[in-house]
Amino acid sequence: MVTPHYCVSDHIVSHCMIICMANYPHPAMRTALSAAGQSEPRCLGFEEGALWLAEERTADLVHIELDDEFSPLDRDLVQRADAHATRINMPLIISAPLSKVDLVADVACGPNSHWFCNPSLDERIAQTSLILASSGTALNDVAGDVDTLRLRRLADEVSRIARALSSLTANERPLEGYAQAALNEARPTFRGEPMEISFAVPPPTGDDIRAVLRQRRLRDRFFDPALFADPAWDMLLDLMAARLEDVHVAVSSLCIAAAVPPTTALRWIKTMTDHGLFERCADPDDGRRIFSQLSDTAMDAMARYFQASKKLGAAII
Repeated sequence: MVTPHYCVSDHIVSHCMIICMANYPHPAMRTALSAAGQSEPRCLGFEEGALWLAEERTADLVHIELDDEFSPLDRDLVQRADAHATRINMPLIISAPLSKVDLVADVACGPNSHWFCNPSLDERIAQTSLILASSGTALNDVAGDVDTLRLRRLADEVSRIARALSSLTANERPLEGYAQAALNEARPTFRGEPMEISFAVPPPTGDDIRAVLRQRRLRDRFFDPALFADPAWDMLLDLMAARLEDVHVAVSSLCIAAAVPPTTALRWIKTMTDHGLFERCADPDDGRRIFSQLSDTAMDAMARYFQASKKLGAAII
């Protein structure tokens, strides 16, 4: 088994503690920290890192790096770091492969935890910079009162543009379409006028929702999926179908249903949970395992939306 290491970054602006479940810090993590204005991290042994947590010390950023190798330490490590980050209001980044996303989701539910899943270098740089900016550690010209939803939308846009730039460099593909699609996501939200809904229209079934999802994925056969990325709606549909079918949905499965990079999906899962649309529910057979489901409020809104659409004869995509 690879011996886990704790890594601490010392620099002029702030001190970032990096917890790495590997024999060395991930090279991409080093690059991301450097791009965010941080210096080269230095590594501490496991015992010294555990003592750091036990002593309730503070840092500007903690980063946990998990790998595919199973370790009984993973769950305890993430849970303790999440609790510590919540107590002292410290940003926590947890990077994990898809095989460990459910483990992370089970125990890291604090408001300061940010989840990465198989992040690319571009995503690491963009997300780390924005997390530091939102916490006031770096990029201090970013307003401190920017709300969480807008900041996470900005994170999505930066990541998508960064991926497009990488694609342009590697494949000489045009950037304009991808950049414009990313920028166009930043639009104001509004609510339509309330309308009376006739419940004579039959409610949707799980098959109805699955048909909509298949139709949405059909577009990906003819266009670049990034042009139609809408993870919030895809996950609402998937969880609605699951609730109608009385099945449980793991966080890793919900990431796949979102049809976007896993890190983006994880960020939206947290956003939807924070806004009361998704709920965490324990596995009745294993209380340590956590599933995601629609809240009653979200389920009612989705049902009314489908009924209103059917009444108007509108296609749902």
